[in-house]
Amino acid sequence: MTDAAATSRWIRFWRHPITRMVVRLALFIGMVIVLSMLMRYLLPFPALKPSEQLAVTGTDLWLRALRSLVPVALAYWILVRFVEGRRVDELAPRKALTHSAAGWLVGTGIMLAATAAMAAVGSFRIHGINADAQLLGPLVVLGLLPGITEEIIARGILFRVVEDGLGTWFALVFSALLFGAGHLANPNATWWSSLAIAIEAGLLLGMAYAWTRSLWFCIALHAAWNFTQGPLLGIPVSGIEITGLLRSSTSGPILLSGGEFGAEASILAVIICTTLAGYFTRKAIDAGQIKPPFWRRKSSPTQAAVPIEQAG
Repeated sequence: MTDAAATSRWIRFWRHPITRMVVRLALFIGMVIVLSMLMRYLLPFPALKPSEQLAVTGTDLWLRALRSLVPVALAYWILVRFVEGRRVDELAPRKALTHSAAGWLVGTGIMLAATAAMAAVGSFRIHGINADAQLLGPLVVLGLLPGITEEIIARGILFRVVEDGLGTWFALVFSALLFGAGHLANPNATWWSSLAIAIEAGLLLGMAYAWTRSLWFCIALHAAWNFTQGPLLGIPVSGIEITGLLRSSTSGPILLSGGEFGAEASILAVIICTTLAGYFTRKAIDAGQIKPPFWRRKSSPTQAAVPIEQAG
């Protein structure tokens, strides 16, 4: 084999979609680890349990949020700008307001619909109002931080990067399963609660991104879902107990109430989210946003993002 042939083979290897996918995933993980170590050095706060984090206020709240947010967000920006060599269009500032507002309305609506369905079968009851309930800390800790970091990781990296190599459908299943598995370590988690998260949130948010190509939409949907469920309605958020604005309780069969994990483990929430995921899937197909795996592509241009206001 000549030097030219060997060089050509090496170039083809590095340009292969699978190679690019693996390298990008590895680079992101490495950058997050390094940046997390740096942030822990700069902001050496002691570790807290989830219930303790909810009680943090003032400057500490924002510094802790910064320590969690910077490694993921900065690693993503570096990966897209300098490794992929493109603008971070899925987080373009011009989309922030409209896409976030739309996502927040959808996330809030989902949780209100789920709890209304639970109330209709006697699995959710409201007993009054907690006038002294704190909302800012829970908004940041349970809403904004998971919304931003988990969506960057699950949709921006696991879904988008894998989709570039193996296509939309494989990326959807892959990211959804890992997203569900990532909640196995949560308090009061069971195999069913993680499967429910994978089905309802993994599929819903994956197809939301496939259709809109907007992380703003997914972040706001995720954050509003958590904030409405916990700080407002007083239901555990992914197993984390919280005192919400409403004094409420869930009861009855765990399959309907979600048990101690929260409404996310209710089959009623799964049905609602799966139905909406089906709608997002149809919109994504109609918008031409479904990517085939690399071996079925005639060419591999990057598909243009479809803004929410044009996607319908």
